[in-house]
Amino acid sequence: MRRVGVLLVGVLTTLLAACSGGAPAAPPPAFDPPTAFGPSSGTLLRGTSSSLTGSYGARPELPVALDGTTVWFADSGGLSRADSTGATVAVPLPPDRWVDGAPRPVPSAGLVVAGAATTVPGSGTTPPGLALELLAVPRSQAGGPNPTLAWTVGAPLPWSEAPRSVRTAVVGVAAAGDGRRVAVVTASTGTHRSSVAVDLDARRVLWVADGVLAGAVLDGRAPDGTPVAGTTPVGAPVVVGAAVPPGGGTGYSPSSVVGLDVLTGARRWSSDDGSTALSVHRAGPSTVTVAGRRATSARAFLTVYDAEGGSRNAVDLGTATAPPECTWDEAATAVCSGSNRTFALDAPTGAVLWSLPAAGRVAPAVTTAWHGAVYGTTVNGPVVVDARTGRDRNPAPGAAPVVVDAYLGVGTGSGLLGGVVVTPATG
Repeated sequence: MRRVGVLLVGVLTTLLAACSGGAPAAPPPAFDPPTAFGPSSGTLLRGTSSSLTGSYGARPELPVALDGTTVWFADSGGLSRADSTGATVAVPLPPDRWVDGAPRPVPSAGLVVAGAATTVPGSGTTPPGLALELLAVPRSQAGGPNPTLAWTVGAPLPWSEAPRSVRTAVVGVAAAGDGRRVAVVTASTGTHRSSVAVDLDARRVLWVADGVLAGAVLDGRAPDGTPVAGTTPVGAPVVVGAAVPPGGGTGYSPSSVVGLDVLTGARRWSSDDGSTALSVHRAGPSTVTVAGRRATSARAFLTVYDAEGGSRNAVDLGTATAPPECTWDEAATAVCSGSNRTFALDAPTGAVLWSLPAAGRVAPAVTTAWHGAVYGTTVNGPVVVDARTGRDRNPAPGAAPVVVDAYLGVGTGSGLLGGVVVTPATG
């Protein structure tokens, strides 16, 4: 009887530990990159599909970041954490904060950071103003207790709008100087733009660049701060963005591409002066794609620049009047998709690797690219193609994620309520 009693106590102890979460669940299989996805395991942001698809013909943008099997996302101005089933917990924020863009995990700093617009209270005859704030949440809370805000730091902006009218984004994080980690955050509206650099270690603002919409932070490393094979880290990290004169200007105002020192904000180089509709996207560890329209002809162009402002390649866009959108796969390739074709660029050199449509093949509408795989859709449904060759890797992967990692894909939903669907990687 004593042995039976001991056995029962052991079983009960094991069951209690399992029920209380004492034994962590084993992670699902990882696929790097995934080329197949199972049925949806959860849905987020129901009823918000119209705000997730972007403008007509543009690639969908989701306010979502993946950190393993954890989903971090912006929701109605707030910041939330979810698991693959869609079970969601909100991060309590101070009042009057408005988070709009995707959060960004920073493994090297143990944080998940997000940008927020907030009102600066007025006083006397001084009206209320606007500030851009960086919010930091401990990354260790990914699968643990309810997430909490660790700290915030912000800077007042030289223009004012209602926070809900402001689009915010964490563009990137660079390791600079003596190893300090610097996050670059942007705030923009239809007529204003500013970029702010925050030292994550000192928890202070380093500089504010009014009139600059940062598009990439180049430090020769992957977005998570790890070295990229075959790449030498950039000696002096640089922030590359599209600049209009201080005080504002629409997206079609004459503008230029600028490279700013990540620690001081000082302008190191400038190019494409007078162009319009400029957009900057990271094309590799130390390169960017710059797309826009020439002021003299209104024709679209796309050029690859390195961290020092040197032009690597100018891509012939033919008769296209709208420039393509480009995505770095966080390995060796940038994939660009526009109104008339989809093509891939070698990240270090900017050389065109392949282009579709071609004989007997149509061009996919790209949703994202990651670690050598390109995800998108054609008239036949979702497809995965090889980033280096353009050949089909899976003609029927089951999903076309907009955000992806080795465990999950996240994409726009369908139907009346739409939202964001989470699909587990299966191959």
